[in-house]
Amino acid sequence: MFLSLCSGGDRMERVPLGIDKLDKLIEGGIPRGFSVALLGVPGTYKSLFSRIFASEGLMRGEPVIYVTYDRSPEMVREALRGIIAARGGSPDLVEKLHLVDCWSWRIRRAAEEEGVSNPVDFQNVYRRLKEISSSEKNGRLVLDSLTGVISVSHGETQREISEVFKVLKAMLKQNGYTQLYILYSNVYKKMIGPLLYCMDGIFRFRRKLEDNRYRYYISVDRLFLTEHPSELIEFVPSKNDIKLLI
Repeated sequence: MFLSLCSGGDRMERVPLGIDKLDKLIEGGIPRGFSVALLGVPGTYKSLFSRIFASEGLMRGEPVIYVTYDRSPEMVREALRGIIAARGGSPDLVEKLHLVDCWSWRIRRAAEEEGVSNPVDFQNVYRRLKEISSSEKNGRLVLDSLTGVISVSHGETQREISEVFKVLKAMLKQNGYTQLYILYSNVYKKMIGPLLYCMDGIFRFRRKLEDNRYRYYISVDRLFLTEHPSELIEFVPSKNDIKLLI
């Protein structure tokens, strides 16, 4: 846990991301209870970033909720075990993860115990998250991905999704949950603006093709109550880590 002074002189708890050089650039981490969008095209390592954040929470003994729409529960757990082991922790910590399975319905498989059998109605997901976050407060949440939520919410309008999301975000903040939401920048473009408007922070992920290979960049476009640089920072991804080139 990090504490920093906000503009009124009060101390604010900050939640470390688990990427040391980036944490130092944002005063030690994300303010407790804030919501941050991870925005970028597929293949820019947003999911790896969010799993590092989740792994850091598990290693610190914090409640961690991981909502998966785009990956199987088995894949998520295996990825987290690898990250934790690479950092010298026990892979068994993953057993403490609250994994909200919104993926299995895609293949008509029964959802896991904390999963949601019908995530098409986002109210079902909301109720599950409220149940977990109310029983174990002051934790971390990853939603992978918010684009996945939009893709299955066939009957809901842009306004309806935005309103439900505002209620979700406020409920999680009240329960002390710091939130990361993965959002693809190249689909559902009409939805992106209203959703980003609701966020306390935006981390943007980019890639550039140079000499037949991709180079990867992150920028902190917005993070309220935080002094931070806004320029692009190159990073090197590996299977279990992200290293900033600064």
